[in-house]
Amino acid sequence: MSTEDLVGKLVELALSEAAPEIKTLVGHRFPDDDVWLCCWMAKQFIPKAVGAEIVFVNAGKTLPGSDGDPSVLHFDTGRGEYDQHGKGLQQTCSAAILAEKLGLENDPGLAPLIEMVTAVDNAEAFPPTSLHFVIEGYPRTFKKPDGHIDWQRVQGRVFELFDIVYGQQSSRAQARANLYKYSGWRILPNGLKVATLLGHPELREAAYEKGAAVVVWTQSRGKNHFYTGIQISRSYPELRLDKVAAALRSAEAKARGANVQGEDLGYVGRGGSVSTWFIHDSLRVILNGSRTWKPNEDEYTKLTPEQIVQLVHQALSAIPRSVVSNWHTP
Repeated sequence: MSTEDLVGKLVELALSEAAPEIKTLVGHRFPDDDVWLCCWMAKQFIPKAVGAEIVFVNAGKTLPGSDGDPSVLHFDTGRGEYDQHGKGLQQTCSAAILAEKLGLENDPGLAPLIEMVTAVDNAEAFPPTSLHFVIEGYPRTFKKPDGHIDWQRVQGRVFELFDIVYGQQSSRAQARANLYKYSGWRILPNGLKVATLLGHPELREAAYEKGAAVVVWTQSRGKNHFYTGIQISRSYPELRLDKVAAALRSAEAKARGANVQGEDLGYVGRGGSVSTWFIHDSLRVILNGSRTWKPNEDEYTKLTPEQIVQLVHQALSAIPRSVVSNWHTP
């Protein structure tokens, strides 16, 4: 059996259910995004690596005394299973190799992280606000009193970033899968597409991805109470919701027996005779309740979700098709 085959067998053993506990994860000194992502993935997806210690060696080297030890995994160093160097591979990274070995190459949560690490390993350009530069900046930020880098603190922060990105991307993928299960759609006569998400505000971004110009959502806040949001997609910069706000306020006034005759109901913010509906200064978001505004008992809308959706459709339908067709849309 060749050395390469032996290493492969050892790795296979290390990842199997019958494997001994993985005690050590090895990367190269001054770890880059690739080393960090490999270590994070190992602790995240290999049950017996959760408590493993992370240690660093000179680039290209292995941990002394670790040859043939299935409790030690090397990443991005040592020319082993999880080191892409010296293999003639193109547009890849050690983390991508590990993901494939773990059967996670199609995990949507990992996709942007592996894409970033692959780009780093292939010297591609990044915008200055890229996550890569945050990771690169941590060692320069977190120092011990003696001036040495506090790698334990750096590791904690980097892993926290990966947790956040992975969680967000996984949630987005789940939202895409649930979109048509919980959404209603209406293409208005002028061509605008409106998505309705009653009880599922978490699906908004998925609806925009599918071409919604406007999304109407509700969020239950207990018996007979719910928050409402109406928002325009970033792909429709010319669209405004002041007429929608006016229609909602007019219907709200009628439901409450309030007299708003002669009032301009398209005003920004809240106020006037009907303070139930808020419209943002941009005229692109309408709310009745939110994380930052908890309505008083009497500030919840008296309209039903079905009435709200109908009013949105009617107000948006008044925009001429000729106007909509001149907008720059996806």
